[in-house]
Amino acid sequence: MGFKLTGFICLLLLLASCVQPVLAEDSSETDSSETESTEDESTSNIGSGLDKGLTLDLLNQDPDPVKPGDVLEIRLSIQNTGYEDLDNCVLEIKPEYPFKAIAGEKLVQNIGTLGKRYEDNRQKVVKFKLGLDNNINEGKYPLKVYVYADGNKNRFSLTKDFDIEIDSESNAEIEYISVEKMVPGQKTDLVFGIKNVGNSPLKNAMFSWESTNDVILPVGSSNVKHINLIDIGDTENASFEVLTNVNTKPGLYKLNMVLTYDDVEELQTITEAGTVENQKRKEIKSKAGIYIGGTTDFDVAFMERSQTGAYTFSISNIGNNAANSVKISIPQQANWTVADGSSNSVVLGNLQKGDYTTADFNLKPAKIGEDLPIKFEISYTSNDGIRQVEEIELSLYSSTFTPSTEAGISKEGNSSSLAYKAGFAMLVFVACGAVIYKKRQKKLKMESAQENELNEMKAEDRDK
Repeated sequence: MGFKLTGFICLLLLLASCVQPVLAEDSSETDSSETESTEDESTSNIGSGLDKGLTLDLLNQDPDPVKPGDVLEIRLSIQNTGYEDLDNCVLEIKPEYPFKAIAGEKLVQNIGTLGKRYEDNRQKVVKFKLGLDNNINEGKYPLKVYVYADGNKNRFSLTKDFDIEIDSESNAEIEYISVEKMVPGQKTDLVFGIKNVGNSPLKNAMFSWESTNDVILPVGSSNVKHINLIDIGDTENASFEVLTNVNTKPGLYKLNMVLTYDDVEELQTITEAGTVENQKRKEIKSKAGIYIGGTTDFDVAFMERSQTGAYTFSISNIGNNAANSVKISIPQQANWTVADGSSNSVVLGNLQKGDYTTADFNLKPAKIGEDLPIKFEISYTSNDGIRQVEEIELSLYSSTFTPSTEAGISKEGNSSSLAYKAGFAMLVFVACGAVIYKKRQKKLKMESAQENELNEMKAEDRDK
């Protein structure tokens, strides 16, 4: 009986040795067909590497989840669980949207030999770094990884997809403010540019602002604007017409800005009934500065022509800001020239708003007896410390000037003035004499009255 059992076992071993080459040959054909399938990338998780006991796993990713525009770092574990060594193993990543290669980072790594099952070198960990596109929606995206034998892909190959979770968040910023300076008492269009710098649309946005101590206030509307939608990368404007008090002290004033909108990611919470609950609003606070003050306005008017022929002009600060180190000049022009030896500019000093002063210029007209335009340049330092220049033009009548006539008039005027002064002095002298005379007469009367009273007293004494 034992002999028969032994013979049966030997027969089974003989049959197994005959069938093994046929199975190996079929396995080789299967490897070849699966390699072609891998190269066509028509399927995933299929390859002869599975038959060889080759496994590939994603250990971790950093960050997790990753955000658009970030750098993604992944660690892959490759392990040989078969009974043969796998030589010249290669890992390769071929990035597709939204993944992209980073300069200097390898996408193909040769990891050498993976030992067979139960050997220490049967497993290795490989690290890759990839970039992500900036404009991508939230979700999971497949990352393809290839494993094959360097120089002989027919030996073994494996393709596997790993789902990488991408968290797309909404975000916004105040891209620009149209105004840096405001003039007191002057209406100004104040425009805020709100840009969507996130990776999802901004919905139901509300923008508001306020200034320190309400120095700046909107005119004709409130300080709140609603914007229904700001698409990814787009900018929407929030416009206000504003005004500040005419007596506002020059300086830098703070603007506090608040932008709130629906947080699209938080709205994905679904109740058991299938409705969105607790719609969350995201709030962004920021601040900026606006300078109030700056430039002012001037007015120039002709006053008179002096006896020497100089033209006198008045210069007034008619704006809402003070002007420092004011200088008025007459530039070169066709109708009027400055007389030889005379200066074409006059320093006026500081002019507060509402103040005025005068300046004299010795001018020669190109024509006589006509209204000729004359140009002035007024340079000054505004209260924000910037040198400003303002040009003013007015019409000035050009008349003849004769020094002899003017001198004669001057002498007559001087004679009349002397006569007037002499007459006035005489009147003063007469008036003073009359006052002195009256005082003298009063004193004499008093002395006479006292003497009469004394005589009467003496007469009474004699009678007694």
